Amino acid sequence: MFLERLSFVFFRVNAQFLSLVAQRRALMKTLAWGLSVLAYLATLSSSLSASVNSVDVEPSHDGSRFVYEARVGLMVAGELDFSFSRSQQAYGFLGQFLTSKRMSEYYTWTGRFAAQGDWIDERPLTESYLVQSESADDDYKVVVMDDTRTQILQGRDSEFKVLPKPAGVDLISALLFTPGCFTGDAVHDGEDSYPIRLRNVSEATLPRRRGFHSGAVTRCDYDITTRRGKERRLRVSMAQVDGFWVATEVRVRLTFFPDPVFRLRG
Repeated sequence: MFLERLSFVFFRVNAQFLSLVAQRRALMKTLAWGLSVLAYLATLSSSLSASVNSVDVEPSHDGSRFVYEARVGLMVAGELDFSFSRSQQAYGFLGQFLTSKRMSEYYTWTGRFAAQGDWIDERPLTESYLVQSESADDDYKVVVMDDTRTQILQGRDSEFKVLPKPAGVDLISALLFTPGCFTGDAVHDGEDSYPIRLRNVSEATLPRRRGFHSGAVTRCDYDITTRRGKERRLRVSMAQVDGFWVATEVRVRLTFFPDPVFRLRG
């Protein structure tokens, strides 16, 4: 899977990292891991049997656009752009990620994605989910999930493979749009399900930064277990923006390297 392969490459610290070029490439791989954590983006779903164009999101008078800057250390690596709408019973979002020109010198990842589902007791419940993605070292991929199964296309000339629908809520809906903090025990990327644990909830303040949301937030610290059994940590800062609870910052917690950070523009 895209997430685990990139994190495995990144955490294999060896002699190649002694060179500046290898260090930069490692940081780009880390950011890509962060992107897939943030989106597990290689897999949004929809009840389209295989068509990206048939995503059916229930219209709503409530809707907003949320744009995130992706950054690793001092490098701006790209932009994550969501359009989110919600009624009393349903919700949906459309989005895309584009790498920056500077990041493309080292690593390129693009993704287009959509999801829809029920809104029950102020919580999202994913019904359909789709992602179309392509990267510098990963073949073209489409993942389509409906209410009964998942279909995966790995390569433009391949055929769809059918898998059981994974358990849980898709990661974007769960972590970016759930009011407060997500308290469920599983999230998915349309393809695989991952145990998740809400480790800590606290009140905090995002520091001022021109052009970005700041101020009081609810901070949610999560532990996610990957398919390889490794535990990854995420820190998600939630606040109300345009009448919605939304993540204003998502940070992938790393030990020895700069954290990949996604910050909501204001």
